[in-house]
Amino acid sequence: MHINRPRVRCAVRGFYRLPPTAYRLLSKSSVLGLLAVVTLGVAPSIGAQGLASIVGRVVSADAGKPVVGVFISLDGGGPLAQSDSAGQFEIDSVPSGIHTVRARRVGYLPVSLGLSLDAGAPYRVTIALAPEVAVMGAVTVIGTKTDLDETRQRIALVPGSVAMIEPAALRATRQANLKDALQFTSGVYVQPRFGAADESQISVRGSGLRDNFHARGINLLVNGMPYRNADGFTDFESLELLTTQAIQVYKGANALRYGGSTLGGAINLDTKTGYSAPPIGVFGQGGSYGFYKTQLESGAARGGFDYYASYAHTSLGGYRDWSNQRRDRVNLHAGLKLSSKVDTRAFYFFAHVKEHLPGSLTKAAFDSAPRSADPENVTNKWGREYDLHHVGLQIRTQLTPTQRIDVSPYMQYRDIDHPIFQVISQVSRDIGAEIRYENSASLFGMSNHFTLGAQPAAENLDNRQYVNVAGKHGALTKDQKDEVSALGVYAENVLSLTPRLSGVVGARYERSTRKSTDYFLSNGDQSDSRVYKPITPRAGFVYALPSAEGQLFANVSRTFEPPLLLELNSLDIPGFIDLRGQDALQYELGARGSRLGIAWDVALFDVELKNEILNINVQPFPGAPFTVPTYRNADRTRHRGVEAGLTWQLPGAVFLRGPVDDHLVARVAYTLARFTFQRDSTYEGNDIPGAPAHHVAAELKYLHPSGFSIAPAVEWVPKAYYVNSDNTVKNDGWATLGVRVEWNIERAGLSAFVAGQNLADRRIALGALIVDPTRLTASWWLGCRPGELQQQRL
Repeated sequence: MHINRPRVRCAVRGFYRLPPTAYRLLSKSSVLGLLAVVTLGVAPSIGAQGLASIVGRVVSADAGKPVVGVFISLDGGGPLAQSDSAGQFEIDSVPSGIHTVRARRVGYLPVSLGLSLDAGAPYRVTIALAPEVAVMGAVTVIGTKTDLDETRQRIALVPGSVAMIEPAALRATRQANLKDALQFTSGVYVQPRFGAADESQISVRGSGLRDNFHARGINLLVNGMPYRNADGFTDFESLELLTTQAIQVYKGANALRYGGSTLGGAINLDTKTGYSAPPIGVFGQGGSYGFYKTQLESGAARGGFDYYASYAHTSLGGYRDWSNQRRDRVNLHAGLKLSSKVDTRAFYFFAHVKEHLPGSLTKAAFDSAPRSADPENVTNKWGREYDLHHVGLQIRTQLTPTQRIDVSPYMQYRDIDHPIFQVISQVSRDIGAEIRYENSASLFGMSNHFTLGAQPAAENLDNRQYVNVAGKHGALTKDQKDEVSALGVYAENVLSLTPRLSGVVGARYERSTRKSTDYFLSNGDQSDSRVYKPITPRAGFVYALPSAEGQLFANVSRTFEPPLLLELNSLDIPGFIDLRGQDALQYELGARGSRLGIAWDVALFDVELKNEILNINVQPFPGAPFTVPTYRNADRTRHRGVEAGLTWQLPGAVFLRGPVDDHLVARVAYTLARFTFQRDSTYEGNDIPGAPAHHVAAELKYLHPSGFSIAPAVEWVPKAYYVNSDNTVKNDGWATLGVRVEWNIERAGLSAFVAGQNLADRRIALGALIVDPTRLTASWWLGCRPGELQQQRL
């Protein structure tokens, strides 16, 4: 469905660095909005740049023999090359000037070299790596560049599709929600439900198709620790991307290290520390329909101590009536290196979230008054407000040169008041820990990396509901104590079988309980309990291609996802509903690499599911004007598809030639996916609704040596897709056009951008709210603005 759309959203951003003697702040601009960051420090200068290349060889420092499989990175970025069987590598299209080359491989100490490159002739270098066992290893300090390098190396050894959003790529976005950050990650489909706000529909390989609110089917983590309830339920509203340094996406069963129990895998947000944050930073952003985002931050490191502190505020007036939203978030971090063997870090984040929910519209109301809210929602003040406190501690100890242990306990408290058809009042308390042991000692003379981990978690939830009286608490209708306990134990081993081939095996065992004790018995006793004890094995391989700058990978993996408490307890009947755990077997084959300025990745996946958990909707009482979700198991379903990503710095200049060149960088992410009912009493042979079969995000960025850049971008769903399980109602395909214009004056320390979205000025349906049985009603989340979604009932 394509409808003319209101004017587009745009924003302005400024970034400013001052010398140490200058202390002043930029004032707020009256032009749409302003983002400003003030940093105390001297900005590096950049001179005229041509292109150079690096040709190198990696040898062992003790024997002088070639070292294969060494990852080569440049200036703190991700791996650009990998040494071949002769120890050789090559990196092309490097801007001339001073660079830092870093070489890393499991079993060897990392090496960094400073190089001065001239345009034209290749720079030849030999890098000698010392075996790790030859030197007493020091602990890697959490949150440093070395820690980030280890993350990149670990990702490169995963035998499946993974992605890392680097700091520079993250900073080049609006940083308002996960869609901004993950737009160009193939296989990940994210569509915000309320414009610039963070509440989103997210699906990875078809996960979360039952997700009509908040997030399910995926593990969200902060600094490697779960940001969720112990049963897996989570949302987005407490996450602050302005404090995020980098993001890792482990798709599907590739998230063994981070829980491995969900179909969608895991998304981990690493936060800034004193090693990566500016001493003083002020940030502000504005856009249409009352969108404002501001931040004050500070970070520094001195000796073995570092700190980071941030306060961020987000507000959104919203396109529709009764759609105001507000976020206030505080992040505090402190790290202390106790010795050469022990590093510690404590962090705390707080979020206050308040939002109004405008509800759904009839088709006639949408056509005539698309900015109106459902009168019932306004009268009974539908919305959501909560406070969240999250405390974590990380202790990293280097036991021996090849052995390390990380112990990371955490605690989370949330108090929520959520007036909808009833007022949901909940207080949840979660505790847990991540305990991880790693050993990189060689095995039978071959490089090896072994990981053993334990993940205990517990949740205690006071769960009450009241009659909604103009948003206030009326008569009590529900009073339960909900409890979850879980213990996951996992192991994974990566063994270099040959200089090019690494085998990966792993498994996870989990014991998870769900228990509800009902204290409101006038509508029957809903007390019940369930226990789940899955074992999820995994096997795969990674093979370094002869080109030395690419890999093949494959894996066969199992995941098991127990139901959430809200799914088990979704109807007012005695005990839990009859709902089993979701069991999936994943087959995956793919490749990734980079060469001649082209970085690429492609993966084919086939997931065979038993008892996939899908939603159905029922009227809570006869004649109710709305439905509420409950859940069922689909007997056999299948998710299969192709994910492909490409980034290419086009060779040659565009307008300028000589020592100072301009250039173009293109990037595209494409996902082809189909999710089907294989065996189901009602929908066998139908598509599972909720996500498009094709999704494309593309951008072409022009960069001028003066610091000017312009980047038009397209997001495209070329074909209609079903929004009900009967496969009788479709959402039309759509396309949006955006552009980002940026200007960096590096010597002055100034950067500013203006960005526009949906320049074609159209109203489209960006995501789907699935409501079955569709013979009664089908609902869509319709975009009234770029990224601003509203529900429409047909």
